Amino acid sequence: MSFGTQLKEYRDEYLHISQKQMAEDLGVDGATMSRYESDIRGFPIYLIPRIKETYNIPDDVLLAMIMDKPLKSLRPLSNRTLDSTATYEKGFIAQYGSLIENEPLLKEFILQVDSLDHENRQLLLSGMLNLMQLIHNQSGK
Repeated sequence: MSFGTQLKEYRDEYLHISQKQMAEDLGVDGATMSRYESDIRGFPIYLIPRIKETYNIPDDVLLAMIMDKPLKSLRPLSNRTLDSTATYEKGFIAQYGSLIENEPLLKEFILQVDSLDHENRQLLLSGMLNLMQLIHNQSGK
């Protein structure tokens, strides 16, 4: 496994975030992130410190990823990654919490989404993301 493959595994199994979210967090294009994870493109060294800081990845886990050692061999990885995930989530809340607090329509939207079953929630959120992408593409931003 390469670093990109290891990173994909860590993102999927421990951070539980999308590839798109990781790309946004690292300031890279989604297609570029995909190429890193699928080994079409080598992962740039300058991004490694940003990954470690953004996701609070423990040193031994990051070293295992770089040295191409199986992440599953590191135990108790789950406890350390839970701490990393909690830190990331706190940062997300710190960054966007005031937006939720100050936007009544966003609060109402979240309440409506919360009332849906999983399947309908996923359909709605997927549709909203597609609509936002369309608006983004139309506005040229």
